[in-house]
Amino acid sequence: MRVALFIDGKNFYSGLKLQAADYVLDFTKLAQWLVKHVGGSHLWGAYYYTGVETSRLGSATEGQGRLLSFLGMLEMQPGYFVKRLPRKTVSTTCRQCNAETEFSIEKEIDTTIVADMLSLAAVNAYDVAILLSGDSDLTPAVTGVRSIGKQCYVATWGNACLSAHLRKSAFDHVNLLEGLAEFGTVTEVVDGDYRPATLDANGEFVEPTPAEDPSHVMLRAIKAAVAKFSGGFLGESYFLTRWIYTGLPADFNVRKATLQTLVEAGLVERYHVDMTPALRLATEDGHGPQL
Repeated sequence: MRVALFIDGKNFYSGLKLQAADYVLDFTKLAQWLVKHVGGSHLWGAYYYTGVETSRLGSATEGQGRLLSFLGMLEMQPGYFVKRLPRKTVSTTCRQCNAETEFSIEKEIDTTIVADMLSLAAVNAYDVAILLSGDSDLTPAVTGVRSIGKQCYVATWGNACLSAHLRKSAFDHVNLLEGLAEFGTVTEVVDGDYRPATLDANGEFVEPTPAEDPSHVMLRAIKAAVAKFSGGFLGESYFLTRWIYTGLPADFNVRKATLQTLVEAGLVERYHVDMTPALRLATEDGHGPQL
């Protein structure tokens, strides 16, 4: 039985960061586990969808360089194909300081996934589809594949980023956390970079040092993030779900509660750019407290 994978890169990694941030993945083993999990015989193809910068300024950033390196690696894995969709650059001017800020948003990801899942099902390219996303906007793809006569599963990291409407439309739900031991490797994260977890001479995990006050860590994390991005724009949603920093809690609810405490204490400012909530340190000179 032929199995096809359709991976919504942004949603997939948002869930991973929330539920298993200390792991790096072997995508070949991930595909093998999924095929076996749904009773398939082999992988027909795995399609990975993500937005990439097309502007000269955006494509030169460190983060975009890492993404392109990752996508190049992924394309070398057996059966994997990457679909790069252009990101739209949006600029806005602050009403208070007249500073211009540029940021980008993904375009056409959802519509491309829907079109590919339906067109490939219509020509009988696969028997079973697995959608690695919990985005409710992809519900038409799941219901459409089902109407053609194919089974369609949705796979997410537990219930993270999983739409109830999408889950009800699918044949079944695959919890990726159940297979993490087979296709994931434990790591530790140091200032945005993954590296092997620390082990002692007997191969046992080294006990971590006592946790620092999460509010102090978050202040440093926000300061680092604002300094990293062009124009200093740090989206609140991105920071809460995807930003990696040593000691920063991986749990979304803990991050959200800590952030709210800092906002109420006047240490972090929440503002909006074109209706998009963003964060910065709330000090007169804009550099924040000594951390």
